[in-house]
Amino acid sequence: MTWLSILVALAVGASAEAVQSWQDASRVQEDVRTLTRALYNGDVDTVVRYTHPTVIAMQGGASATRKVVQGVVVKLKDAGRRLESLTFPKPPEFHEGGGRRFAVVPTLSIISANGQQFESLNFQLGILEPGATDWTFVEGSRVTKQNVQVLFPGLPAPYEFRPF
Repeated sequence: MTWLSILVALAVGASAEAVQSWQDASRVQEDVRTLTRALYNGDVDTVVRYTHPTVIAMQGGASATRKVVQGVVVKLKDAGRRLESLTFPKPPEFHEGGGRRFAVVPTLSIISANGQQFESLNFQLGILEPGATDWTFVEGSRVTKQNVQVLFPGLPAPYEFRPF
């Protein structure tokens, strides 16, 4: 959002909070778009950069995470999978707790493989750590109400991960 569009939004009555919320939603969606495209394009470093440090530690560090991501990239390419489109069927939901900010970012991916297309309706869980300026993410199918508090304490409990 440009400064001009922020001023226009404020002039027509949008609150500073609404403008900030729009900027936050736009930011996490763009980050998820970058992360997802990086995975399908084989940009391992970008995928690791957007991966939450807890996940990296669980994998055994950045080097081990790179190897895991590279393995996923090889499997995607071997299967002929391509990302055709990525959209956001609903706005992100933001939550705060334990000093962290959380964003549940619904995604709808259209993936092609071997002449067929299929849809994947999922979400990315974004985490903004205290003092951080960059969001990091965890692929949503790996996150449940049972493990989220162990992995990322502070998400308001009991948060119900709904199907999107």
